[in-house]
Amino acid sequence: MKLAPFDTGHRFFRGNLHGHSDLSDGKRSPAEVIAIYKAMGYDFTCLSDHYMQGLDISAPSVPDSRSLRDVRFTTLLSAELHCPGKKYDKRGVWHIVANGLPLDFAAPREDETGPELVSRALAAGAYVSIAHPEWYGLTMDEAMSVSHADAVEVYNHSCVVECDRGSGIAVADYLLNEGKRLKFNATDDSHLGIDDFGGGWVMVAAERNDPDLLLAALKAGHNYSSTGAELHDLSLEGDILTVRCSPAVSVAVAGPGEVSAVAMGPNLTYAEINIARIRARGGYFRVTVIGNGGARAWSNPYWFDELEQG
Repeated sequence: MKLAPFDTGHRFFRGNLHGHSDLSDGKRSPAEVIAIYKAMGYDFTCLSDHYMQGLDISAPSVPDSRSLRDVRFTTLLSAELHCPGKKYDKRGVWHIVANGLPLDFAAPREDETGPELVSRALAAGAYVSIAHPEWYGLTMDEAMSVSHADAVEVYNHSCVVECDRGSGIAVADYLLNEGKRLKFNATDDSHLGIDDFGGGWVMVAAERNDPDLLLAALKAGHNYSSTGAELHDLSLEGDILTVRCSPAVSVAVAGPGEVSAVAMGPNLTYAEINIARIRARGGYFRVTVIGNGGARAWSNPYWFDELEQG
């Protein structure tokens, strides 16, 4: 049985889901941002500029990037949403990334809570992510309160290069252990004042490079996340997980708690891994490919009960 997103038969499109322009605190204009990502060979990106009533770095509205699309490259209408109530942020605000917002989405209010903001963005049809949980010390109680989001940023490149606080895996695994069925993504969070771009991205399997189709695919979990390693195929037959990938030193499968299984290289491009111990624990498993140079790729989590239902 092929696992998503490799069961779709669609091609993959590379994109960044979190980045900024000079409409908020980025250093380049919207057109310059788009040109940089096009030059790197991306298929899509976004202008997820900061957005909140009364915030000094806020964009005036959800950025309208439609005029910057062309026949090869597209954009997702996005914003990084903020409201008060976060414990360990210097401004005391939440950071919620929402891709696929309508242009008339109202700016977050100072009396709105983080969980309410996530709910409002979801109701508007957005793909909603818990941004850089390690960077701003997201507590586990806070993470639980917004666990109705679609996804967790498991890698944030800007936070890695600025302060080595760019991981979200610990928070993601905590939520998964609590039964919260979130997906993963990797992002740049680029501001383009330093070399903080082209480091983390998603590969989305979709019928076409169309904003609506990309968002539907992300919502369905038809993506994997990467800092340079590639997943080529995942399939499961009984307890044997087969992984095809770019050359790697390790293919690790993590499940609930401490349970895991691994295959190791060098130059590993194919692995058959017995995950019987993980299945016996129940719940979920996820795959990480660690490339020869340290680059990673992460699958979304897979839940055994969903796989058994077909």
